[in-house]
Amino acid sequence: MADSEISMSLSRPSRRDLLSAALATVGGSSFNSSAAAAPQDGGATDAAIGAWKAWRAAHRRTLALCRKQQRLESELAREIGFPQVVFVAAELRSAVRISSLRQFDELAADLPSLCSRRDEAAAALRAHQQRWDDADRAIGYSVTRQQEEAASGDEERLIAMLFAADASSLGGLSAKLDVLIAVGADGAEGRHFPWPELRRIRRDVARLMQLRRHDAVGFTA
Repeated sequence: MADSEISMSLSRPSRRDLLSAALATVGGSSFNSSAAAAPQDGGATDAAIGAWKAWRAAHRRTLALCRKQQRLESELAREIGFPQVVFVAAELRSAVRISSLRQFDELAADLPSLCSRRDEAAAALRAHQQRWDDADRAIGYSVTRQQEEAASGDEERLIAMLFAADASSLGGLSAKLDVLIAVGADGAEGRHFPWPELRRIRRDVARLMQLRRHDAVGFTA
């Protein structure tokens, strides 16, 4: 039996999962370029714009922590390998990768002769897990993962606040569209939603905001 060095990614909520969870509270991997500048429509007191600005900062923090966590995870997978062992036995046609005792027990249920090697499998798994844990503490992977989860929670809360707030200006409406597009369209699972139409609406809002500013300048002149 030997330790494996197989690389695999850990599952985590998608950006659309985060948006769905946030919208549910009000009944309802990349920062969208349309949100690069704060909406301008004389909406300085618009609660939606204030929530949007707070969300943008939280979104950037979540994205930075996500990238850091993925980098550290890749480093651990490359240097240590996810805790697994390659189990070799005469009763097996080929070596089997095992990542838990539950998997070993399922294998042994069909091949009872393997039961005598359960302690051997457990010891190998513990040893590999210990190496992973030691390296994890050294580079701060789990700490970063916890920080990412906390940041995602903050972002979810801010999205809920944003969509619960009544927009009182075109800028506030623009802010809501920015978040909906930036977070909701992320990932292939959202390809059937009318994101192009939403982006077109966002451009219409931006155009109306520009016309309003132009008219205001012309009036004062």
